[in-house]
Amino acid sequence: MDQKELAALHAEAEAELKKIPGVVGVGYGLKEVGGKTTGQISFRVYVKEKRKLEDLNPADVIPKEYKGIPTDVVLVIQTKPLHCEDLDQHSPLIGGISITNFKTNASNDVEIGTLGCFATLNGVSGPENVVLLSNNHVLAANSAVNGDTVYQPRFISSGGTISVDATQERRNPIGKIHNAGQKAPYSYTYPSEGAQDYYLDCAIAKLDICISSWCHTNCGVSYKNEIRGLNIGGNSKLEDIARVAQSDLSGGDYVVYKVGRTTSKTTGKVIDPIAIEAAGGRFLLIEATQPDCNGILQFSAHGDSGSAVVNAQNKIVALLYGGDASNPARSAACHIHPVMAYLSITPITTANPPVGPAGQTLNDVEGIFTGINHTTEVRERFLNTHKGAEIYQQILDHRQEVVALVNHRRPVTVAWHRSKGPTFLAHFVNNARDPAHLIPFEVEGISRDYMIRRMAEVLTQHGSEALQQVIQRYVEEVMGFINSFDNLHEFVKQFEDAPGSSEFSDHPARMEETTDVK
Repeated sequence: MDQKELAALHAEAEAELKKIPGVVGVGYGLKEVGGKTTGQISFRVYVKEKRKLEDLNPADVIPKEYKGIPTDVVLVIQTKPLHCEDLDQHSPLIGGISITNFKTNASNDVEIGTLGCFATLNGVSGPENVVLLSNNHVLAANSAVNGDTVYQPRFISSGGTISVDATQERRNPIGKIHNAGQKAPYSYTYPSEGAQDYYLDCAIAKLDICISSWCHTNCGVSYKNEIRGLNIGGNSKLEDIARVAQSDLSGGDYVVYKVGRTTSKTTGKVIDPIAIEAAGGRFLLIEATQPDCNGILQFSAHGDSGSAVVNAQNKIVALLYGGDASNPARSAACHIHPVMAYLSITPITTANPPVGPAGQTLNDVEGIFTGINHTTEVRERFLNTHKGAEIYQQILDHRQEVVALVNHRRPVTVAWHRSKGPTFLAHFVNNARDPAHLIPFEVEGISRDYMIRRMAEVLTQHGSEALQQVIQRYVEEVMGFINSFDNLHEFVKQFEDAPGSSEFSDHPARMEETTDVK
């Protein structure tokens, strides 16, 4: 039978078998005998509890087969969430690495999970459309909500104990929660089939990508369509998107892989593509076929939640969200198509690459920074100072006008280049990314003082009244400290250590206004 015929037969079998008291739902997959998975196809009849035959009325006995297909009575899956810790920070970002929101629970513990893969928001132009995909119970842990920051942390190993580095400067913010998602059933209809409830535990966070209109590089985080150590036939990229349906089990084992922060790459097979979740809805039930790197027969463990589940053709088929509480070899994953529909996203793959300026961050091409990028971190630290948010809003308010003047008003363009603005800006950007790169006080005989004063003059001459007022208000204060630092990170630290006490604390980051806007 083809998939359409199988789906129709399955719907018929479920409708009939659910008439029997105690039957929660019916799956379609591999039969179990004595707790061992066999290769025989069956209708897997899910019940909350198994009862002895002698305790049942004849009408309540589940038949041994339905229309020639054997039945198998199994308990509904009681899943448990997976948690983890990661030892490394990665740049560019890739799938299979550690993420957290750094929010704590009553025991002062943080929830840490796995970055599954990247996707684009449907109908949204780049670079504001790239998101990371993981679980709701990872991104929204400990009451996190849309707009909260997501980090890609590192861990410290000391005396055999591993702990997360929660130091503000080392947290490595990479984006903000865009859609906290859900942990609940969701109705979805595959073509030529009836609607079904699929269990979803999913969420997305928008990556902090910032493409500079002057230096034409990404001043935010970079990412790649790659999963750490996936290496299926030498390929670690996601090639496309696929579904695991009932008909896919008729040709033998359907092999899948995942890469998580705890167990790294593991191999398994799908034993039921439409298993029944105790919380309601269908999911992909997977059983490990090979031991993990620690020699344990398990497909996932604490920390792997959010991993992308990939088939043998490097196509993403599901999103891992939990393990079988009664069988550590088994794991649960959300079908990818209902996830895509609910979140309105398209996973980034070779077949579905991003378009626009955000796409350039996929590649480690010459000129694109590939170390740990601290730009987002220093900006977030700045915004957490008492005046940071106010000043940053002024930067945003006037940025577009200044960009237009620099690019299209000839006197401003000439002044920008003759005062070595592009070179100074490049140094500021590189220092924001890498604190070891110091900002020079002079470039080719042009000092910072001259560059700032000349740009203030020409922008005042050609800018709007609002821009003129901002320049007049802040220029002398900027001139008072523009030569007092060669490192943005140390500059911001002054505000963190002594807010309100430094000579320029009423207007922190005047330097930011100068470099970021110009």
